[in-house]
Amino acid sequence: MTPSSANKADDFETEDSETLLELNRLAGSVCTDCREQLSSRDTVFSIVMGFKNAPRCLMCLGLQLGRVPSELRDQLIAHIHRRDCFLKAWREAERRDAVSRFYCEPNVQNTPTSQMAGVRTISGEWDAGDMGCGELVMALRLRMNDLSPGSVLKVTATDSAAPEDLPAWCRMSGHTLVTMQHPTYFIQRKGD
Repeated sequence: MTPSSANKADDFETEDSETLLELNRLAGSVCTDCREQLSSRDTVFSIVMGFKNAPRCLMCLGLQLGRVPSELRDQLIAHIHRRDCFLKAWREAERRDAVSRFYCEPNVQNTPTSQMAGVRTISGEWDAGDMGCGELVMALRLRMNDLSPGSVLKVTATDSAAPEDLPAWCRMSGHTLVTMQHPTYFIQRKGD
């Protein structure tokens, strides 16, 4: 090994170690915006995007940057796989999430970026608990009517049918399901 290649290997190991140290430092953190616990993968996304001092979940990263979360996720994963200094931390994050069973690949609706661009903050939060279909959508309708057009409501709904009920209700009512990762749903009120 030549002296210059040895230096490059040392630089790589230093960058690699720094990313793993940041992952360890941020373990158990909560999202700066929504206050939900971060998965290890969300933590790596925040590190890659430069949000290591204010880590965010994928949904809030998308909102903060005016990006569709599913597209941002795919681009970040592609970038991570091209950079060895991030790849080791990513693989460790995947291992941790698999062990904890905490991470669930988000089922993100492909909302056009133009619609996401106006979404900067969450206008309100509502914990619907385990309300079922009829009760859930009726109460949600009243809450959405209280918001101004374009506002985003964060809904927590633990009912097992919510992943089917809420997207269907959004399609029928004209509101936009910005993203969902059961039991958390972000719904944007339609314009009048």
